[in-house]
Amino acid sequence: MSEKPEILIVEDDDDCRAVLQDLLELSGYRVLTAADAQRALAAARAAPPALMLVDYLMPDADGGWLVRQLREAGGALARVPVIVTTGSSTGREIAEGLGVQSLEKPFDMNRLLELVQSLVPKA
Repeated sequence: MSEKPEILIVEDDDDCRAVLQDLLELSGYRVLTAADAQRALAAARAAPPALMLVDYLMPDADGGWLVRQLREAGGALARVPVIVTTGSSTGREIAEGLGVQSLEKPFDMNRLLELVQSLVPKA
């Protein structure tokens, strides 16, 4: 049996992180979570996920910083697909400039699942 693709959710809001985790697990993915960019970077370095869902505004660093760190790391980390979740036009512009997908908050859960599925098909 194939292993489920792993998604790393990077979200500082506990409730939002829990809802996203439940949704993705119920949709057939394995999920890891991180509450800030530094923890997310450490987790991704330890085991690059199939996809990262990254909040743009976090207390320690913004999602753009995290994406740049991944790309600069090279190798498998540089190839991890990223979806930046944001409620701001700045976040969307940063994501576009970095060549990653963005999803506006509050987001439609069906749209989120479609985007995830397009980037990481289930095993």
